[in-house]
Amino acid sequence: MKKLLYLLLVIPFAMMISSCSNDKDLPNVDITMSFDNAAVKDGTVYVVKDSVFSITGLTTKAVDSNKQSAIVNVRYFWNGYPAPGLTWAGLPMEIDMAKMSQPASGNNILGLDATLLEVDKSMSYCTLSIPIKSVKIEDMPDGLVPGEATLTFTSSRSSK
Repeated sequence: MKKLLYLLLVIPFAMMISSCSNDKDLPNVDITMSFDNAAVKDGTVYVVKDSVFSITGLTTKAVDSNKQSAIVNVRYFWNGYPAPGLTWAGLPMEIDMAKMSQPASGNNILGLDATLLEVDKSMSYCTLSIPIKSVKIEDMPDGLVPGEATLTFTSSRSSK
């Protein structure tokens, strides 16, 4: 009976050891966010103060293969805090800058936590931080004009 008890105690540890994932099994994808009424320069999204801009798309593309990939269970954060109006919202998602709490500098961070999926790969999680700068229309850099814009996050993991 004692041997059976010891065996039952060892089984959970054996399962934990055998369930570790290999880094090569994780998704390797590029994530692209599309915006409307915004401009992108050097990785920063510029929006006009007190305007409404939209996230119109959130897509993935596998880097190593032509297999399907997806980003799901997306949660949004505004300046480090869960954004109840944004979390679990569908796309297109409008963000009214006049209603969002912002520092005087206009420098904001739109955070994103999500699950990444790719066919024949293990499930993975990602966290993105998107700098959002709210400015007056005349303070847009280099004469940028708000409109349709995209921002792509490239996987830093190399494929071998």
